[in-house]
Amino acid sequence: MHLWIYRLLKALLFPVIFLIVAWRAFRGREDRDNFPERRGIASAARPQGPLLWVHGASVGEVISTQPVLRALRKSRPDLNLLLTTGTTNGRKMLDKISGNLPGTGTTIVQYAPLDTMGATTSFIKHWQPSISVFTESDFWPELLSKAPVPVLLNGRISDRSWPRYQRWAWFFRPLISRFGLVLAQRQTDADRISALGAKNVVVSGNLKFDADQLPVDPAQLEKFQQALQGRPVLVAGSTHPGEEGMLAEIHASLKPSVPGLLTIIVPRHPHRGTQAANEVARHTKAVKRRGLGEMPVLGGNRHTDIFIADSLGELGLWYRLATVAIIGGSLVRHGGHNPLESLKLGIPTFTGPHMYNFQDMIPTLTSSGLLTIAPDTQTLTRTLQRLFTTPEELAASQAHITSTMPTFTGPSDTAAAKILALIPTT
Repeated sequence: MHLWIYRLLKALLFPVIFLIVAWRAFRGREDRDNFPERRGIASAARPQGPLLWVHGASVGEVISTQPVLRALRKSRPDLNLLLTTGTTNGRKMLDKISGNLPGTGTTIVQYAPLDTMGATTSFIKHWQPSISVFTESDFWPELLSKAPVPVLLNGRISDRSWPRYQRWAWFFRPLISRFGLVLAQRQTDADRISALGAKNVVVSGNLKFDADQLPVDPAQLEKFQQALQGRPVLVAGSTHPGEEGMLAEIHASLKPSVPGLLTIIVPRHPHRGTQAANEVARHTKAVKRRGLGEMPVLGGNRHTDIFIADSLGELGLWYRLATVAIIGGSLVRHGGHNPLESLKLGIPTFTGPHMYNFQDMIPTLTSSGLLTIAPDTQTLTRTLQRLFTTPEELAASQAHITSTMPTFTGPSDTAAAKILALIPTT
């Protein structure tokens, strides 16, 4: 019954959905060249033998699955993998990293189908996955209802989402009860998912603690290190509308006491480069953009105070240049982004108050002295100023992060073993 209600609502809303998808395609948010895959039309043949399908919603989920994929291939080198995502950025990341997986099995990258009856039916009929692995909380009703042997990896239900799941439990329970195995991030997630009908729920920890350091192009790193000439660098990663202006104000407050300070702002969505630069330009004209092929300059009439890093897949480069990092999406009510990406590189890391999407890891990181959450920009500015102007405190913070982060290990090997146990051996 729940699916028929869902399908009826989709049918009634089809004109609106069509306009949204068309607008996304127009704005470059959909990959027009590969859009048939979104309609369930495969662009590759299915390999012979068992096929493990692993889906990650976007870049963060894609990255978090990599240690598990390597562990799977280490145990079973001939395992065929179908890797999907729902965003263009996620697809670019999959294309970049899929070729580096070990083993002899075939690795295929596709877009997940739109959650329509026709697209999902076509997708499942063509690929016939042996196991269907969904990541975190990205499971669409139509697709999950058809997926063979569904598994939830790194499962979570955030504090913000839980009331909605409770309110609509009658709808979600038949879907979530389909999961034959749930590997939950924490006990709270396990309890919530069990309450919604899942039977085989295991607390296995957060995969993101096992993720690799963000990749970097060594040539680009050397190029920027030479251009920066040892300047102190504040990097704000994955920012959202409204944050760039706040960061420009923070930079202006820090600049008198931090000579040569460069602030690098990395918009979460690179297409926002112009918008981000315009927002910063209200505070300073000393702005350059990566998207225009510009470089930050120290001194002279081309001096750069703020550099907009509006490029894709280079967050690992910007964090490696950082003296200190701020996590975007936390100064405004967006819920934050993954602080482990900077912490794994030994960078003292700060956030604003809005980190509610990462409550699975925030208590651990703050209690261990690895992450500082500032209640407002004034407090954040004062804390950053103290760190930038006190070399011994900065060095101590860097040393603490570098020595402590390796002690947190995630559940990749355990997750891989449990998934492999479900896959046919012939």
